This record gives sequence, C-alpha cells and structure tokens, in this order.
Amino acid sequence: MNDLVLVSVDDHIVEPPTLFDAHIRERYRDQAPHVVTGPNWGDLWALEDGFAPIVGLNVVAGCPPEEYGLDPTEYTQMRPGCYDATERVRDMSAGGVLAGLNFPTLPHFCGQLLEGSRGPARRRDQ
Repeated sequence: MNDLVLVSVDDHIVEPPTLFDAHIRERYRDQAPHVVTGPNWGDLWALEDGFAPIVGLNVVAGCPPEEYGLDPTEYTQMRPGCYDATERVRDMSAGGVLAGLNFPTLPHFCGQLLEGSRGPARRRDQ
C-alpha cells in the first residue's frame, strides 16, 4: 500500500471569480465574463446577455450527502479547494491523490457556452 498512487479521473472544478482578469485585454474587460451576486441566486457568472449560476452540486467536496443539491451557491459557501488551485493541491495531498483530471463548470464540458459567444472570451485578436 505504501507505493499506491491515486489519480482521480473525474474531478470537477469551479472557475475562480478572477478567471478572466489576467487573460483579457483591458479594452475588453467590461465585456468579459465576470461574477456578480444575484439577489436570490447566489453568485452568478454574467455572460453577455445572460447569467450562469454556480450550481451547488458542483461543489460538494467536504459536504455530507444530505447537503448535496442543485441550488445555486456562493464562493463563500464552498470549500476553497473547489476553485483555488493551491488549496486544491492541498486537499489532494491530504487525500493521498497525486493527480486529477479536472472538468470545467462554466464553459461546460466542451466549451459550448463560450463557443456561441461574441465577446472577448471568444476573440482571436487578443
């Protein structure tokens, strides 16, 4: 057992609220996806003309199963290892996991949410 290596092949992450800050030119920042707090819906990604909630089922790490749900959530309610890379590595180390294959939440599995975008996350001239 001492030489056992664990690799997780089905991890899901929530993108940090600062995801686009360092990757979008200043002139496009006002158009970039960003996090806002909804009046009744927790934290939401604002995308062009719509919103994408951060679904609680994507951030159940450390929660008992009876707390799992589809209700939107806020970053303050989730374990930092769900969205912060440094904290995620700490959590993985604590669980004996050497590596993980992470799937995104915001753009969906193949980036289809951003594929239809006309905004700066899609532009190639950056």
